[in-house]
Amino acid sequence: MVLCGPYSRGASRQRRPFFNLTVAQAVGTIVDEWANSEALSTVDIVPAKTCLIYGAPGTGKTRLAYWIARKLDMPILLVKLDGLVSSFLGTTARNIGNLFTFANRYRCVLLLDEFDAIEKVRDDPQEVGEIKRVVNALLQNLDVRQNIGFTIGITNHSKLLDPAVWRRFEIQLEIPKPDFEVRKAIAEYFCHQ
Repeated sequence: MVLCGPYSRGASRQRRPFFNLTVAQAVGTIVDEWANSEALSTVDIVPAKTCLIYGAPGTGKTRLAYWIARKLDMPILLVKLDGLVSSFLGTTARNIGNLFTFANRYRCVLLLDEFDAIEKVRDDPQEVGEIKRVVNALLQNLDVRQNIGFTIGITNHSKLLDPAVWRRFEIQLEIPKPDFEVRKAIAEYFCHQ
């Protein structure tokens, strides 16, 4: 678990990520909602508090999450969820509870990386009863966090996620593999380095 301020990340995390227009517009909407949250509150509208970013490995999901945190001017709490998993009964759910207790003290971006490590489908015949308790614990904690900061889940394996997970995320953003124009922009950027 790593907590870092909005400007303490490495230079590579501060560069604007390259994405297609659809992804760029979605991110712009998130940032605009938060930038205008006071005006929106006058008409009982609150900005989105949760975002699930999914797609193939290497498409820039984590970099995008860092970029969103930077644009929201919030510190980021990075958690690799597979690091919370324990072989001892009940310990994983307790670790999740402790994580959210800590995160809920701060107005920050809670970045849940490797989200599929815990949020697997509860009716998977390969899983034991413990996974159901773990998934329930995470879902309950996501519900409590709704009013504090911004929460981002990242996964390479969206098909493994429990259907209830999808309902917990207001924004569901699929990151496609870069198209020709995006690959060209990336190449141009690195050629001028």
